[in-house]
Amino acid sequence: MRNFKAADSSTNELGPTELSTNIQEQKSLLAALQLAEERSAMLAAIVDSSDDAIISKNLNGVVTSWNLSAQRIFGYSAEEMIGESIMKLIPKDRAEEEPKILSVLKSGQRVDHFETQRVTKQGRLIDVSLTISPVKNTTGKIIGLSKIARDITDKKLEEQRKNDFIAIASHELKTPLTSVRSYIQLALAKARNSSDAFTENILSRAEVQTTRMVAMIHDFLDLSRLEDGKMSLNLSRFTLVQLMDDLMAEAKILAPGHIITYQGCTNLEMYADREKISQVLSNLLSNAVKYSLAGTFVRIDCTREQNNVSINFTDQGVGIDLLDQPRLFERFYRVKNEQMKNVSGFGIGLHLVSEILKLHGSEIRVKSQPGKGSTFYFILPVYID
Repeated sequence: MRNFKAADSSTNELGPTELSTNIQEQKSLLAALQLAEERSAMLAAIVDSSDDAIISKNLNGVVTSWNLSAQRIFGYSAEEMIGESIMKLIPKDRAEEEPKILSVLKSGQRVDHFETQRVTKQGRLIDVSLTISPVKNTTGKIIGLSKIARDITDKKLEEQRKNDFIAIASHELKTPLTSVRSYIQLALAKARNSSDAFTENILSRAEVQTTRMVAMIHDFLDLSRLEDGKMSLNLSRFTLVQLMDDLMAEAKILAPGHIITYQGCTNLEMYADREKISQVLSNLLSNAVKYSLAGTFVRIDCTREQNNVSINFTDQGVGIDLLDQPRLFERFYRVKNEQMKNVSGFGIGLHLVSEILKLHGSEIRVKSQPGKGSTFYFILPVYID
């Protein structure tokens, strides 16, 4: 009879190869953990050393982390804020902002450079720029929110001082310049009556320059009103062709070397701010002339499209690169290239055009190619009785 031995328990032990593999796996795991710890420590150091407040919160707006700059900017320590609602920082008159921000972030979107105000522990209002992003886990589920807050109070104060200076200087210049313009026009009329061609020519040039300066001052004053939120519309009924006739009369003085034409716009009544739409048209014409050579065409086309009118300004100028076009209507933005470096301007005309049209529920658009000219166009509603 054959005898059977029980299996030796030592047969369950790992062999040399398996043992070596196990050790390597443990080493790899330890190395990965060490790398994760190093990255976590580096991230924590970056957060703590940042000049911006870096805050995390859950989906209910409760603060879960608070860095040193958050304490410096808002005055609260981490112990005072972690576990508290972010509403502690939000002024009462801006309480509706947080639900709107949370709604956007819960949909997976990001909020970039949102400028608003927040209140410190001492009750002081500060201007801040917020960038807020959803935080997701490994499955892509949103589990929290990360906020970077930058104190821009000094920047806002500097902007306000600059706007105040522009407003005061423009206002002080307006009255004497208007008087100078009137004197020039009187002298010009006398020169024409006496058939003094030389004096008439000199005074005509002086009138052009004073007209440009008056327009520039109006732009600066409107920019100041816009920044203060004080620009409003004075709506009325008017015929568009009347504005175009005024524009053409102005063009004969300001741009005698260009061939300026317009078509359409007959028998169309608008309901808008006549003065501000006139300013839009004047700025667009001035821009077209400024960036095109004497002797070239500037064409103004008005086309009715059902209950709207489309107004287009087309020039044969230097054109605009596609990369510059999205920024054309920013305040003080000017295209930088060799062809435009000697053209004067402050970069506010197109910005005002854009803002005035926004107040009217419209927007300015552009089609352009370098060397092939540009077309600026917008749409406004026609008055229907």
